[in-house]
Amino acid sequence: MTSAVPFSRPVRPAPVPGDAERAPRELMTLPGASRDIRRWRLVEIRLSGDWKPAMLTVWRRPPGSTVWVVHVRWDDDATVPQGQPWGWFLFDERTVRPLPEPDDPPPARAPFHGVWRDALTVPAELAGAPDPDGADRCWRLAWVRTGGGWRSGVVTARRRPGPDVPWIALTRWGEDKQSSWLLYDPAAVRILPPADVPGDRPGAGALGGAAPAPAGGPGHPEPGAAG
Repeated sequence: MTSAVPFSRPVRPAPVPGDAERAPRELMTLPGASRDIRRWRLVEIRLSGDWKPAMLTVWRRPPGSTVWVVHVRWDDDATVPQGQPWGWFLFDERTVRPLPEPDDPPPARAPFHGVWRDALTVPAELAGAPDPDGADRCWRLAWVRTGGGWRSGVVTARRRPGPDVPWIALTRWGEDKQSSWLLYDPAAVRILPPADVPGDRPGAGALGGAAPAPAGGPGHPEPGAAG
């Protein structure tokens, strides 16, 4: 073992002023049960002075605390071998803010014909075999049209099952409870480019003026409370 090898903890860039603040260990290890709410939401997070698209996956209120902590992931562990592409952060609307859902009109072309339709599901038996070298694996954030609306999702594989066959995408959404191969139509499966989020975009994250908190989160009543 040498001091040059970071066995103790992943390498993290030094924070800069204005970055999202990582939750202190003392807060995350308080005795008692935390209140966790799993709710996926595409967000942007301020790290190393820049905005990164990411997935907020869990809201947590530590025992006895009045603050919310959020679990945010912006990449896959396999693609960042010397870092940690996720973390627990103190929720602050200035450093963790929701990405706006698509609001453009539906395409006039098939299969939409001016009406929004869900992404087409591809049966697993028609998805073809995985690449033996894993070249079809990926980890990309995406807006997915399903259930009559837009869902925050992650594409974990993309492939063409055969020559002259459209691309398909293995997509997860619904707090990771739903997964399916979908026909890759960029109108219904909208993969976010890594640099999709320009810094300080006017109105970014302003979804009706509210943070992306669940019921009981910042600015929202507790479940069952009179609104």
